[in-house]
Amino acid sequence: MSTGFSAQRSALAVRRIVVLSNGHGEDAIGAVLGRELTTLGFDVSALPLVGKGDAYELQGFQVLGPRREMPSGGMVHLNPKMFWRDLQAGWLSMSLAQWKALRQAAKNAAATLVVGDLYALLAANLFGGRPLFQVQPLVSVRYQNGLGLLDELPRITVNRFVLPERLLMRKAAGVYLRDRESAEWLNEHGVPQARYLGNPLMDAASGTAALDLPAPYLLLLPGSREDAYFSLPVMLEALRQLRDYPLTPVIAWAREPVVNLGLSGWQLTPTGQTAGVTHLIEHLDGTRAYLAQHAFKIALENSQLALSTSGTAAEQAAGHGIPLISFPTPGPQYTPAFAKAQKRLLQDALTLTSAKPATVAGAVHQLMTIPNLYHDAQKAGRELMGEPGAVGRIAQDIANHLTKN
Repeated sequence: MSTGFSAQRSALAVRRIVVLSNGHGEDAIGAVLGRELTTLGFDVSALPLVGKGDAYELQGFQVLGPRREMPSGGMVHLNPKMFWRDLQAGWLSMSLAQWKALRQAAKNAAATLVVGDLYALLAANLFGGRPLFQVQPLVSVRYQNGLGLLDELPRITVNRFVLPERLLMRKAAGVYLRDRESAEWLNEHGVPQARYLGNPLMDAASGTAALDLPAPYLLLLPGSREDAYFSLPVMLEALRQLRDYPLTPVIAWAREPVVNLGLSGWQLTPTGQTAGVTHLIEHLDGTRAYLAQHAFKIALENSQLALSTSGTAAEQAAGHGIPLISFPTPGPQYTPAFAKAQKRLLQDALTLTSAKPATVAGAVHQLMTIPNLYHDAQKAGRELMGEPGAVGRIAQDIANHLTKN
């Protein structure tokens, strides 16, 4: 009797995968990877270590463990102030409960799939099940170009493949990188299972609510963290100097609820819709912008240019051939160090300016009036981010490994 029960439990475990992720962009990738693995016959559950895991819920996956937004938004790195704020907000008790949930889920799983960097990989090694797979959508050797060892020290674990992460990677059955250069670098530095099958970010854009607005759009990407409350007013003030351009300003808003935006001189009016254009933002001088929710993918397909203080969304926009204009914020995410790192990653696809509306508007004017500059930015973004289709290839590679072994 017990033998039959064990066999049944083992059969169930063969088809179950736990996806562990540590960030909003990582959740988006984990959700589409989970969807692909489901089509291949696997039962997928998710454990988001940062934030609420909305991307998984939208795909209908079981979400494990406690979920809560921390003050840092997950952007702690080596910042003691941010880490202290998270501790005060209950990070330790939440993390202990997450690790416990991961350990429990791993008992009945065929594999653990990490979508993230060192922290998530460490948690998976300590509490997850084997075999272990990692999708590393954050770090790239491009970040190291021109970077001194002591430069931007607080971001060293996202600027470089540090030795502790490489040691953990060696224990994984498969490691999937965001670009070919990074996979080759890791192969040369002791991680032979590192592979490049394409950039999964290019398959992770979501939000298909209709936008009944005249294209092309000037896309505003203030980000998913508290940076948005600093950067959105700067972007909107820049719009007041760009009223002559035939671009419809669309704000891809990734935070909820839409309150306390701190927009002096601007009026925020709900449209009554819960998806698509949910709010109209209008200045006393007549400048208008449209705040959109759950419509990011549609916005990408119709945008000509983007103002951005975001991470994942900016990279997806660059991959769609949308030139970016960015500026640093006080944080927690799009700090001067983050902005410089993203510039190294996206190169000519991104124009980095100061956080002054006039400077931002001037950068827009330059891109819109110098065709070669605009086309070079388009080309760079598409080439650096790669073609879509990586998620399907990665999911199939994981499935091949699990069914073969």
